[in-house]
Amino acid sequence: MNNQSKQMVMDALFKVINSAPALYSQRNYLYPQTYQTNDVSTQEFNTWVNYVNQILDISYNYVGINIIMSTKMMISQLVSQYGVSNIQRIDQIKQELIKLTQAILQY
Repeated sequence: MNNQSKQMVMDALFKVINSAPALYSQRNYLYPQTYQTNDVSTQEFNTWVNYVNQILDISYNYVGINIIMSTKMMISQLVSQYGVSNIQRIDQIKQELIKLTQAILQY
């Protein structure tokens, strides 16, 4: 894999990581002293995971290294975890994507 291909795939992965949904604090106006922190919605989570999978598919088709598909399978396992909040799964997926960028850098 040449440096230009490496850079393109890593840039795409960093964009995916940086676009991950995050928790936000929402002020409850009925009870001004309380704040409510919500988990990321299932719709927002699923949309981001679809984006992750599309970028991984495109990256694999472009450079053809198997670690991309291994990462995609690991992410699939993380997505299907039961009893784990969406924000926790997002953090785990981001860690896998970071590991992937490190592996591509070493490739």
